[in-house]
Amino acid sequence: MRENIDTGAEFRGKGYWAVILGGSSGFGLATAKRLAQAGLNILIGHKDKEGTVETVIKPHFEAIRAAGVQLVTHNVNLFDEDGRGEVFESVAEHAGKGKVHLFMHSVAAGACKLLAEDRTPDFKGQALRALCEALKAQGVTASAEQLKAAVNQAFHEKGADALHTLADSRIPYKEQLLSDEDLQKTVWMMGYDYLLWGRELQREGLLSPDARLVAMTSEGNEVAWKGYAAVSAAKCALEACCRAMALELAPYGARSYVVQAGITDTPAGNAIPNFDLMKAAARLRNPFHRLTTPEDVAEAIHQLCLPGFSWSNGTLIRVDGGEAVSGT
Repeated sequence: MRENIDTGAEFRGKGYWAVILGGSSGFGLATAKRLAQAGLNILIGHKDKEGTVETVIKPHFEAIRAAGVQLVTHNVNLFDEDGRGEVFESVAEHAGKGKVHLFMHSVAAGACKLLAEDRTPDFKGQALRALCEALKAQGVTASAEQLKAAVNQAFHEKGADALHTLADSRIPYKEQLLSDEDLQKTVWMMGYDYLLWGRELQREGLLSPDARLVAMTSEGNEVAWKGYAAVSAAKCALEACCRAMALELAPYGARSYVVQAGITDTPAGNAIPNFDLMKAAARLRNPFHRLTTPEDVAEAIHQLCLPGFSWSNGTLIRVDGGEAVSGT
């Protein structure tokens, strides 16, 4: 008979740390909170306005400290040499050799812009005009403009998700098209940066003997979303880096993973054009008919930090309730 073991604070007293880049909101913050409960000390690198830190983020940081762990935060530009150096030196100072058990890259710094002028046919307008004609045949008179206003009100104010194909998004495409610089920066920051940090942590001996390295991807790694070209390219590069790291860092004890969350209501997600429509579609398509939450993802990352997850490496882990495989 197995002995009952309290797994509420598996890392308490071991001196291990979680280093989370992009840990002030969304997946990173939820993971920081969950791992603090498990006893991991937390070091967060983020970039936010000072006013936002004081009014929005600080209470969350205090909640992490209230879990009885150390919390070190750095509000810096993570893609500036000085900012990167500050965070890395802090990891070496506070965690020290062999004590970084989790490294998580959850930075959303990509350009969500169309690569060409949008010339999609006006399918919504066609549908509304056809509906007007059908209503007229039933003795009901309404213009396409009236129907459009009613659809948008029902969708945005009444929660009628099934109207997402007819509603107008409140997150429009940016006027500027994707530039060469946008593409290069996005692929670098969201594709290769995970590898560079992971390699440097290993090179300096900061990773624990069975460290976990985690980065975030999305369904946009395989499905083309308009305005997501640069980020999609970055995610593909990221997944290639994950596989390479799994192979080459395994002799040092490290495991590498990419977590694919379902559609989640986060600040980063809401920067994607049409994301309000995408959330509605996800609620309808997901087998559980709800969005993924940051806490869903945080719980999964907590689980993969545990010893029992040690034989998974170099893989993509979906945390979406079955959303990606659902066809309806």
